[in-house]
Amino acid sequence: MITKRIAIASALAAFTVLTTAGAAFAEAGIAKSVVNVRSGPGTGYAKVDSLYAGEAVNVLACNTSWCKIEHDGPDGYVAKSYLKPAAATPSSPKKDIPFNLGLTFGPGGPAISFGIGDAPLPAPIPVPAASKACFFKGPNFTGASFCVPASSHDNHIGFSWNDKISSIKLYGGAQVQICRGYNYTAGCAVVHTSKPSLGSFDDDTSSYQAW
Repeated sequence: MITKRIAIASALAAFTVLTTAGAAFAEAGIAKSVVNVRSGPGTGYAKVDSLYAGEAVNVLACNTSWCKIEHDGPDGYVAKSYLKPAAATPSSPKKDIPFNLGLTFGPGGPAISFGIGDAPLPAPIPVPAASKACFFKGPNFTGASFCVPASSHDNHIGFSWNDKISSIKLYGGAQVQICRGYNYTAGCAVVHTSKPSLGSFDDDTSSYQAW
């Protein structure tokens, strides 16, 4: 019960996922200015496209900060503050796009559903992991660890972690380059998937770049 309450609180506090709604429930929107389209509702998710100022989009769902959009390009999530309803004018502003929320639990953990207006909620999907990389001192993702979001880097790993990384776990499509020397020198390798063992790089990493 405690675990379930924590999961509910985390999911509701972060609003970490917006699910796909049917096109019939979409609202027309316009980009106020150039803005990134991301793979998830947050700046920690990868950039998949961008909108130009005045570009028309279909807004499928929103929470207080992010909207799930469709447009002529890769679909994704845009910061809500960069969007406005298509019909809005200075003399006749349109109300903000409404949304409703549902939260369910299943074998895979919590799932959230968003819908437009009073339409029925679409089927929920699992909450996706944020794009990040986690480093472990032990093999098979054991021992002490630390995690960084995608787009992080460190050209000089501190003494407590230098040459002490043995496994790396990736989330949300993140990748990481690890190098034996400081400033990304002395031989590097790109890790595309989670690695329970780093092979020749085991306990031999002094700098990294994640994206």
